[in-house]
Amino acid sequence: MKKLFITLLLSSITGIGCIFIGFYYSKDPIFMGFLIVGICILLGIAIKIMDQLIDEIKIKSYKIWMVPLAVFIPTSMAYLALTEEPVVGMVVGTVLGMMIAGKINHPAYLVSIILFIALVFIAFLLQLINIEVTTFYIIPVAAIGSYLDEFGHEKWKSNKRSITFLFKHRFFLKVFAFIGVVAGFAQPIHFIGFLCFDIFYDLVATAYQKDYVSKKSMPHNSKLKLNRGAEND
Repeated sequence: MKKLFITLLLSSITGIGCIFIGFYYSKDPIFMGFLIVGICILLGIAIKIMDQLIDEIKIKSYKIWMVPLAVFIPTSMAYLALTEEPVVGMVVGTVLGMMIAGKINHPAYLVSIILFIALVFIAFLLQLINIEVTTFYIIPVAAIGSYLDEFGHEKWKSNKRSITFLFKHRFFLKVFAFIGVVAGFAQPIHFIGFLCFDIFYDLVATAYQKDYVSKKSMPHNSKLKLNRGAEND
């Protein structure tokens, strides 16, 4: 897991560094963008780790990490929603699309969703956040983009690498997010934050896959498989 560890370390340092810059220069609106980007980077890392713990990693002692992740993810999203209100529509729409596609299939996901909604609702009651009408326009757009990406990634089979690549890297959600910025529903920094989230999500996924392939191809693993085959014969 060497590549994964290095990727997680460097990515986390990048995200935390951006957050530090954003807080240090909090009075400057330009540098505040670093705060959004930093949180999005950490969210991309955290959500991919959560996915791996649920779908790929079978070591039970590692599963305990799902608890802090299930708290960190919705809390960070709620904080973004407080400072950048369009995030509410982006998150709710994306989650709806994933639910329709059948991707919300684990209690940890449900806990995160419920906690996010609860935090945003409390903030709304305390008048800490004012949800604009345009946010409700974002929700169906994000939901459609999320659903198309998940449907294409899981169901659509094609021999063309270009089509596989587009679905793998959530092409529709990116396009719809860009349309939302052009239409004035969101700001460019929100699109940049989403791209950073997606880039670091994919970086963690790639590092994990490379470590997995390397582990399977190591000589001692090959010998172990041969010995097991001989025993079965």
